[in-house]
Amino acid sequence: MRGNKSKNLPSFKSVDELVVFFETHDMGEYWEQLPHGKVVVNLSNKVTVGNSKATSRKTHSKYNSNTGTRWTPTQVRQLRELARQNTPTRVIGQKLGRTESAVRTKASEKGVSLKSKSHASYFRRKK
Repeated sequence: MRGNKSKNLPSFKSVDELVVFFETHDMGEYWEQLPHGKVVVNLSNKVTVGNSKATSRKTHSKYNSNTGTRWTPTQVRQLRELARQNTPTRVIGQKLGRTESAVRTKASEKGVSLKSKSHASYFRRKK
């Protein structure tokens, strides 16, 4: 498309109008007029989104920033207490800012049982 004169890009009232327009038009004919943008991907489950005119940053993380940090004695006590109360592993992870896998690993290291006593009947054999 280089060397070709770009057509004038019409103005749009919404993103939906823009999408409908480019479903029937060649984006290459308007390439020079499109806004520039960038996406930066951070491998720690966070995404930064922005464009060259306005920088808007959104951080998406399923868990708090405890990922990769050492467990504190307080967190281990909370783990023991929540497990004693039959709290689901996923919920323990959310409360402590840890992944479910990290909760299971730490519970195993500390000898904490995550088995729910209320669901024990599901594992019994029928006679």
